[in-house]
Amino acid sequence: MKTIKYISLFVLIVLLHGCTKDLTSLNENPAGYSELDPAYQFTAVQAGMSGDREDVWRYDLLLASPMVQHLGGAWGIQAGGMYQVFDLTYWASHWEKTYPRELKNIEDVVYKTADDPEQVNIHAAARILRVMIYAKMTDLYGDIPYSEAIKGYTAGILLPKYDKQEDIYVDFFKELDEAVAQLNVDKGPFDGDLFYNGNVAQWKKLGNSLRLRLGFRLTKVDEQEARKQVEAALNGGVLESNADIAMTKHMNLSYRENEYRGNGRSQVFKNEAISSGFKLTTTLVDYMHDRQDPRLKIYGGTYLGDGIVGVSQSIQDITDYIEPIGVRPGAMGWDYWEDYGSIVDGDGISRWVGHSFKFVQPSIYVSALDAPFFHLTYAEVEFLKAEAALRGWAGLSHANAVGHFHHGIEASCAMMAHYPGAPAIDTDKIEALKASYSPFPSDFADAMDAVHGQMWVNFFLNGAEAYANYRRTGYPSVIIPYEGTASNPSETGGIIPQRFFYPQSELIQNATNVEEAISRMGGKDDWLKPVWWDKQ
Repeated sequence: MKTIKYISLFVLIVLLHGCTKDLTSLNENPAGYSELDPAYQFTAVQAGMSGDREDVWRYDLLLASPMVQHLGGAWGIQAGGMYQVFDLTYWASHWEKTYPRELKNIEDVVYKTADDPEQVNIHAAARILRVMIYAKMTDLYGDIPYSEAIKGYTAGILLPKYDKQEDIYVDFFKELDEAVAQLNVDKGPFDGDLFYNGNVAQWKKLGNSLRLRLGFRLTKVDEQEARKQVEAALNGGVLESNADIAMTKHMNLSYRENEYRGNGRSQVFKNEAISSGFKLTTTLVDYMHDRQDPRLKIYGGTYLGDGIVGVSQSIQDITDYIEPIGVRPGAMGWDYWEDYGSIVDGDGISRWVGHSFKFVQPSIYVSALDAPFFHLTYAEVEFLKAEAALRGWAGLSHANAVGHFHHGIEASCAMMAHYPGAPAIDTDKIEALKASYSPFPSDFADAMDAVHGQMWVNFFLNGAEAYANYRRTGYPSVIIPYEGTASNPSETGGIIPQRFFYPQSELIQNATNVEEAISRMGGKDDWLKPVWWDKQ
């Protein structure tokens, strides 16, 4: 496949563009910049979105995922799990990685393919991918550089203004509408695409599905506009099956600096023994276990032995012989000193399980170095259709919600097969999971709790998206904010942070513009100030 050729060369792009030291040089055009093949850059962008261990470790595994109570236990979750500032570099990581790398490259692809009819499809796909990247940025930080960002070479703008999130979203919908219309099936596939190998019809579905996701973001701040965008997305055609999932299929590669072909999250879990301290929380484990959710044993496993899951030969998988135990949100593994005690394994041998090994860790499947990363799934689309039905949008009614809800569960369970070595989930187990919600709630709030409880489960290891969806909906209701203890206090008074801090580098390099954005928050870079669409 041509895609493999491109992914093998993307390190060159990282070396060319990943060494930005300040905001001014970020906007400069280094020698040879315009000569790079857009397909190479496109591949580099997609790989970097989920392949950078150092970035996903911070913004996702230590911040977003603990805040939505998917993960806990590791030392650094004091930031996301206990709501402590802890280390400002965690909060800045995604900004300082994404602007000089993914956004710099994707902006260049858009710029230099704009006037070439033969490259119309990679140009349109790049516009869609650009929206996806910027959406995560603004959803995490709020107002950000957007309209003037990465415009040093093309427009001479070295210190970009911070656009209001409201204005950014307006442009998102314009960009997605135009890009989807611009995609030309007759021109055929384009090179360098890790999601769909350049399949234009699938990129159209992705563009509309991203519009669906972002349209729902507006439900609290502008319900009329939200409905308009949701219905336009559905009318345009969204993901129709798991074959349409936008995912990066990573390679079986261990961590190496500037090497993003492996799965960055998995590289974190394999960095140190016992999954680098990461464990699934009681919130997630109990929610899934109580409904006998078959995905629980694919998301997590219990392993006996002090080594690397999936690597160390001394580790024994005891998942089937012990009850699943999560770690309390905000707690460290060493907060539980009690040993579990004896179990009997499948060979009839008694095994002693100490306190370090009794918790559910990321499983051998999701922590595989070549595990895929799911950017936008068919299951998510079906759950959003269920919400549309609950709201009476797009010609749907509450009666339609159940069907879409069930389709979402089915799709999420089926996509587990993408994890290396993961067993197929039996149909009877999927039916039992669906039946656990019967009768489907007639009350809107209870129905939303059910739909977005399953959405939350589906977003495991996509903490940033789970964090955004939780802020928008307030569901699932099982998430109870961490209130702190005498030894591990919360710095927010038990309030989940509403946004990320701006990087300290911005206060030095782009002070005037960042201070204007901060003034719109009341003069303080406030992590408890909701972003625009999260109207309280």
